Amino acid sequence: MGDIDSKLPSKLRARVDSSGKAYAGSQRQIQQWVNQRPRELSVAIAAAFGGDLTAEDIEWVSPLARCRYAEYRDADFLRVVGLSAFANHLRSFWPQRGPCWDALATHRDGCILVEAKSHIAELYAGGCLASEKSLRIIRGSLDKAKDWLHVPREANWLGPLYQSANRLAYLYFLREVARVPCFLANIYFIDDPRSPTQLEQWKVALREAACALGLPAEIAFCKSVFLPANPQGNGSLR
Repeated sequence: MGDIDSKLPSKLRARVDSSGKAYAGSQRQIQQWVNQRPRELSVAIAAAFGGDLTAEDIEWVSPLARCRYAEYRDADFLRVVGLSAFANHLRSFWPQRGPCWDALATHRDGCILVEAKSHIAELYAGGCLASEKSLRIIRGSLDKAKDWLHVPREANWLGPLYQSANRLAYLYFLREVARVPCFLANIYFIDDPRSPTQLEQWKVALREAACALGLPAEIAFCKSVFLPANPQGNGSLR
């Protein structure tokens, strides 16, 4: 699949066609919003963050159709949001093959990180499977993020909700280490045709997840954004 092979984890390659377009799920939904409804996506995210973001200043850089819907991680994600100067800092903060971002945008001199889900089961996984060497680095960085968010150290951030936890660690890194105005938008799709999830179901599941992670009720630079899924696959919204 050419260039896209280097930008997508191997487990995701079977989910996309030769152009990089996803067949279903949250990956397909976020591709459609970024490429077919970027203005509406920007407005929704700006609204979630109140006065901290303006839709007019948001520019989407991934996943773009012209780049075969590539998703980015590690130094590559820093490059596409114009923050390559912090690549060495990131290597010290997190091992290689860190989070692969579902979508990325720039905003003035900062960036927006996006994690997208289309059903509740996507919130949970098998936990951190890193090697012992990498795990030492990860634990240290997660603890720094916990302290920043006033989360008890004993909260389990390496278990089934590890993905959510490591996204928060990256928010900490960009905000506190790189000193970049970064925002983390967690997008939850309502009524995805493969596994429909209602708004109220999302809210209940997210409260449970936040409680399990020991998170405060509000995180200034991290917000949930609820968007309608597009079962027709033609760019129209319900």
